[in-house]
Amino acid sequence: MVKLIFLCRRRADITHEQYAGLLLNSHVPLALKHHPTLRRYVVDIVEHSPTAELELDSIGELFFESLDDFRQRLYDSDEGRKIIGRDVEQFMGGAQAYATTEHIQKRSAGSETIGARTAGVKMVCPVRRRPDMSHADFVDHWLGTHVPLALKHHPGLSKYVTNVVDARLDLNDPDIDGFAELHFANREALAQGMFDSPDGERIIRADIERFIGRTAAYLVAEFVEKIV
Repeated sequence: MVKLIFLCRRRADITHEQYAGLLLNSHVPLALKHHPTLRRYVVDIVEHSPTAELELDSIGELFFESLDDFRQRLYDSDEGRKIIGRDVEQFMGGAQAYATTEHIQKRSAGSETIGARTAGVKMVCPVRRRPDMSHADFVDHWLGTHVPLALKHHPGLSKYVTNVVDARLDLNDPDIDGFAELHFANREALAQGMFDSPDGERIIRADIERFIGRTAAYLVAEFVEKIV
């Protein structure tokens, strides 16, 4: 299974609220109708990005059995392709896309309701390696060293997902090595449960410096639109 992550920005002539309405109410139903190979579909509407250099309006998570299902079998017909194209032009100003491998490090105990906002707080963090590291070394450290530390010292996590970037769909897009997804039951769990102790915070921050060169945080509203 391949997971495509899209970093999306609105057209300059519409507001963020208009963008979100068009995405959820118009585009999602069309995508579900005309993308037959789509296996799972999650829309994250950006609500706050306190540390981000790049302003985003949404983050899309689209799952396919293979990258060829996206590249060659995305649409149900030529007419479906045209319908989706016209719809996207109404609200999308630009997007960057990455093919990733998803690693679920901690599963949520809650259930998913199709089309409704997921309960709790979700943070999506694009991460780039230190310039003196290779992508492979970054991934080894992230999954082998940092993930166990995060699971130990972030007690408020209700779900934790790491997405390793395998390829940029457009080589002109910024080089990103991965996307972390951190879920919390509520804002109190985020505020009080990000770290288990001052020592735990120091351990996490020291480890981040060992392999991450740049990161950002986007607080999002998650909508699960399809599950297969």
